[in-house]
Amino acid sequence: MGRELGEAIVDSNDFVGTFEIESGEQGSVVVDAYSNVIEDDDGTPRYRLAALVNVDTHDREQREELERQLREKDTLLLEVQHRVKNNLQMITALMRIEARNARGRMDTAPFDRLAGRVESIQLLYALLSDAGKARSDEVDLGVYLSEVATSVLRSHAVEGIRLDLKVDAYPVSVNVAMPTGLVVNELLTNALKHAFTGRDGGTITMHSLSDSGGCRIVVADDGVGLPEGVEWPKRGKLGALIVESLRQNAKARLEIESSPGRGMRVAIIFTRAAAAPVATDEPRPR
Repeated sequence: MGRELGEAIVDSNDFVGTFEIESGEQGSVVVDAYSNVIEDDDGTPRYRLAALVNVDTHDREQREELERQLREKDTLLLEVQHRVKNNLQMITALMRIEARNARGRMDTAPFDRLAGRVESIQLLYALLSDAGKARSDEVDLGVYLSEVATSVLRSHAVEGIRLDLKVDAYPVSVNVAMPTGLVVNELLTNALKHAFTGRDGGTITMHSLSDSGGCRIVVADDGVGLPEGVEWPKRGKLGALIVESLRQNAKARLEIESSPGRGMRVAIIFTRAAAAPVATDEPRPR
């Protein structure tokens, strides 16, 4: 709208541009301007015809329709997330029931581990389907990991083992939250099942702390540590694929330490920029 309307009409033909003009009691309105020269039979210019089309109302109707469609889309997305959450919850329950029924006849550890992974995803969808969320593409990592830790302890609680839990609120994208939750679930499950073999108990630490630079998640125990020659994650196993997904999606860096008789410690570090939800806001067209 840089040029004055009158000047633009004189200098242009056909569509001139979009302008905001004063309109008395109505205040300013937005118009599309058109301009054409009318010639006589000899081709001599006789006069210029200019037309102003009020597009303010049309623009407003388009915005209202777009906003209505976005609301419908958000409602449908929340409904899908709610249904997925309920289905995952049912699948987890069925796997745990089958594992309990099969105990004594076969090794049920793989079923328990798979149920834990599915439950971690179900907890994520439960947070996403929260009707009060302002965005559906992000999750508070602190809240999510707290629920993952609670779920693991509820399923594999062992007397004498204490959980040291400390988390900060930290919004991340769903693509970061999902592999992070799966890795934390894996580490906590391993610690509860194997870290305190032959001991009366101990402490498992799960801290997710953030600062201006990013977030650092630590899962540690003061148990027996990894056996000689054993590494985590094991190559070729699903856990290794989940860790690689975390490295790819959050550009995460992992620090792994294990000492016989002194326990195991895994730190997951990623920057704020790498884990932040992707901005989806776009400027509204006029």
